[in-house]
Amino acid sequence: MLAAFVSLTLIVSPANRPEEKEKELPEAAQKELKKLEGKWKATKLVVEGREEEPKGPDGQEVAIEFKARKFLLGGEELFTVAALDPSTTPKILDFKALKDMGEIGKGKTYEGIYKLDGDTLVIALYIGEGQKRPEKFESAEGSKVVVVTFQREKK
Repeated sequence: MLAAFVSLTLIVSPANRPEEKEKELPEAAQKELKKLEGKWKATKLVVEGREEEPKGPDGQEVAIEFKARKFLLGGEELFTVAALDPSTTPKILDFKALKDMGEIGKGKTYEGIYKLDGDTLVIALYIGEGQKRPEKFESAEGSKVVVVTFQREKK
């Protein structure tokens, strides 16, 4: 169910609709976003308390890319960074879906937290109904929280 965040994104066809104008991020958030730019490979996935293989439906490794404010998978823009606040503990990272992907609804904002330690990025994202930001990097049964660990790909 929650694996939709990772696996369903691989089978979505692009939508050619005009985008809304994004609200500009504060300067501190823009600097932090620069640190996230690049390609990342998923190395661990925890969904509702269960560790799963971070692989797409075709068995391929899941690799994402942060490009400016866009979150891409396979070169396809799936999310935009709606909010980023590096001054909080934990740091805030919210995504707005750019298309429908199973349980993920186009135009909806999904609240999350993240931590960046060198070339390791961990994102905990709530993908249930309404808004409920995760407080920890944990995904308990019934929590509707997905925790994904990424390793930066070397250039």
